[in-house]
Amino acid sequence: MAILIWFGFRITYLHEGLEPKVVHRDIKSSNILLDKRWSSKVSDFGLAKLLGSDSNYVTTRVMGTFGYVAPEYASTGMLNERSDVYSFGVLIMEIISGRCPVDYARPPTEVNLVEWLKKMVSNRDYEAVLDPKLPEKPSSKALKKALLVALRCVDPDSQKRPKMGHAIHMLEVDDFPYREDRRTLRPCQGSPLEKSRKPVTESGHSSCYDGNSSTAATTPSRFQ
Repeated sequence: MAILIWFGFRITYLHEGLEPKVVHRDIKSSNILLDKRWSSKVSDFGLAKLLGSDSNYVTTRVMGTFGYVAPEYASTGMLNERSDVYSFGVLIMEIISGRCPVDYARPPTEVNLVEWLKKMVSNRDYEAVLDPKLPEKPSSKALKKALLVALRCVDPDSQKRPKMGHAIHMLEVDDFPYREDRRTLRPCQGSPLEKSRKPVTESGHSSCYDGNSSTAATTPSRFQ
């Protein structure tokens, strides 16, 4: 979960630490790179779009990876940072369950990971969603917290999804109340959000970003 949280910090910096903000548009498990210290990096900015502070969304041709794309973006082409939040929610579900976002080899009711997990949580069948290959099982409290954060991130109503920074905060805190926390969030010490806002330019290169500098180093968009 630590890898996932730090990956979320990187995305939060793209959304809230830059002007204009950067919408990654292709958040998925294969775009998380790990260094020798298991520190996560954000990879592949080939589909990224810039969103100015005076714009609520940008209209663009629908791109991304099937299963991770937010439904409102897929149907209208209207993109903003909430689309990344949806993809992050799917990523949480994927890591917890060990399942692909869409898997046609499974029974019809289990093909779509988001819909299957919603049903399992509504039936309070939390333990059944865990990846059996996990070396250690999380506590029941930690599992419920992660699942509920994931479900909030994939809310069909994009306006009800938390901001990325809020989602990461909910994953971090021990006393997560399972309800809307409207307190103003502050960046954790050492997080990318502590850095000042930097101007950015849009690039079509496949890049890796680790939140430790204002530049991106070109790297293949796969695990090393």
